[in-house]
Amino acid sequence: MAKSNIKISDLYRYKLVSDPQLSPDGRFVVFVVETMHKADRKYYSALYLVGTDGRGLRRLTYGKHNDHTPCWSPDGRTIAFIRKQEARNQIWLLPTDGGEARPLTKLNPGEISDLRWSPREHELAFLYHPAGKEVKIDRDGKPKTPVYRHIRDIWFRLDGEGFFDSGFTHVWIADARTGQSRQLVTGPYNDTFFCWSPDGNEIAFISRRFDDWQLRMEEQRLYRIPSAGGKIEPIPAPDGPKEGLAYAPDGRTLAYFGHQKPYHSWGAVNYTLNTIGRDGNNHRVYGESLDRTARFLTLGDLTPSFTVTAPAWSPDGRAIYFGISSEGRQLIVKTDVDSGETSTVSDRDGVVVSWSLSGDGRRLIYHGAGIAGPDELYALDLSNGKTRQITRLNQPHLRSRNFNLPEEIRFTNNGQKLQGWLIKPPDFDPRKKYPFILNIHGGPRCQYGRTFFHEMHVLAAGGYVVFYTNPRGSQGYGEAFADAITGKWGEPAMSDLMAAVDHVLSLGYVDEKRMGVTGGSYGGYMTNWIVTHTNRFAAAVTQRCVSDLSGMFGNSDIGWDLSYEFNGAPWENQAAYQKWSPITYIEKCQTPLLIIHSENDLRCNIEQGDRMFTALKFLGRETEYVRFPEESHGLSRHGRPDRREARLRIILEWFDKYLKD
Repeated sequence: MAKSNIKISDLYRYKLVSDPQLSPDGRFVVFVVETMHKADRKYYSALYLVGTDGRGLRRLTYGKHNDHTPCWSPDGRTIAFIRKQEARNQIWLLPTDGGEARPLTKLNPGEISDLRWSPREHELAFLYHPAGKEVKIDRDGKPKTPVYRHIRDIWFRLDGEGFFDSGFTHVWIADARTGQSRQLVTGPYNDTFFCWSPDGNEIAFISRRFDDWQLRMEEQRLYRIPSAGGKIEPIPAPDGPKEGLAYAPDGRTLAYFGHQKPYHSWGAVNYTLNTIGRDGNNHRVYGESLDRTARFLTLGDLTPSFTVTAPAWSPDGRAIYFGISSEGRQLIVKTDVDSGETSTVSDRDGVVVSWSLSGDGRRLIYHGAGIAGPDELYALDLSNGKTRQITRLNQPHLRSRNFNLPEEIRFTNNGQKLQGWLIKPPDFDPRKKYPFILNIHGGPRCQYGRTFFHEMHVLAAGGYVVFYTNPRGSQGYGEAFADAITGKWGEPAMSDLMAAVDHVLSLGYVDEKRMGVTGGSYGGYMTNWIVTHTNRFAAAVTQRCVSDLSGMFGNSDIGWDLSYEFNGAPWENQAAYQKWSPITYIEKCQTPLLIIHSENDLRCNIEQGDRMFTALKFLGRETEYVRFPEESHGLSRHGRPDRREARLRIILEWFDKYLKD
């Protein structure tokens, strides 16, 4: 049977794995598999089980549900998980020796976002946000639109979630036998990452428990509370952002990720591994010499971004495992607690996304991305460093597809070393001249990398040479590289991107007169910047873009953090905001520009797309505007499946119109 090229509709064929959790005896892995349903226009996820040797794969939960966040009971006899059904989330239990899953809790409408079993087995801790008292639920279980919203706080909405209600996210505990639940932490603040102490007597968590916390977003603090309830004790620690949290095996020390330079620019300062005594003494920082951030920031449309796996202590407490982003990879490294010496333990070409360490510290199971296909599970033997792939859920489908793997390209711009990936069309002929598309990532301080990127393959299957790269401002190459665009978003990123185009042109098979550019979020900003500063592209598509920085300060869900990027608010540094806004130079735009934006985008508000479209129409330029109702900033990654299809089709049609012979 002849192979066909990758299609937009392949979205419905992919099985997206995530969140592997090792059983206490180290023999099995429970994990999540998500799929897209074409007729229902929805995502569904189920739990699967496989042996750590790759044998015995089977599905554990069935039906049109969203099952996620599995965790094993300490005795390995039960798997707890969260099942999401409209506005209601509940904790369910599944016996591992056979039998049906059953609901444990009967919580009111709200959101459960984490789940961890107590070392003492009879309790489960979780993060729960009960819907505010003003939230009303309709007959279908969905929140009703209120008559009005009365807003008093500067932070009143979040992209992908919508407008906040009067509730707060806190640590709760459920009895694993009866399902009876109790709120452990209270107050007008939100709790985030938490962990049990090894004896189960205490829970540590991260929060901002002070009056003006909404204006001090990078001052997360550590707290601990008896699991039976009682007084919350702050753990004195250096100022700065914090995430991920884990007790040492002896219960005396905590490990977390963060840094001590709050209010610089988002993403420019490396997160590092930190340890601190539960009393606030003996703070230490690990991994600074790596000059890499301890965050997973690789962007894709099938591989999850921004996942956080807490630091993992070895059973003897002498070592800690954690992840870093580096040159398009995501690696697991191991640091010696006493010496601080750090070494890489995972595949140096891999992109680790989430992972689980066995109780004996000998094996590590991770959900990893790769260039050859969508994410799968891998087993890493820590005694010899050997890695084995243990799932191949996407292999049967990929065997029927004809596509080229991305080629890693290294090039320079005025001495600056740069990196990118190039995908050639199927049945590529180096004697021909091909149209070209440059794709620019968002963030800005994220990275493209060694992932299977469906969008890039769809564009290549359309007959295009596709190049995606990490210009300065990206993470993965050190603090100086990421910090290079602080206070000047357009440069030196523009120079690096043009050097990328020049390098691809030097390869000899790209038609200089048939080049296109696209990108989303900061990539949309850079697309706008490019078309207002050069005419070398024959067509462009700007997606979920930024066009006016002063406007973004007020209309983004977290826009006021631009004051850290541009040395003050717009009224304090108006010249900088104007200088680095693409809308300032809109009269220079001659490139046919398609604008794609989501109407519920709260990160880069749709007003940013409105400004570009209205100005270009007023100037009589070639432009069109596609707005996606109901969608948020992450349309390309987790928007409604039919809208993801439409988006890719519309992009291809625009480039075909201007770049094809």
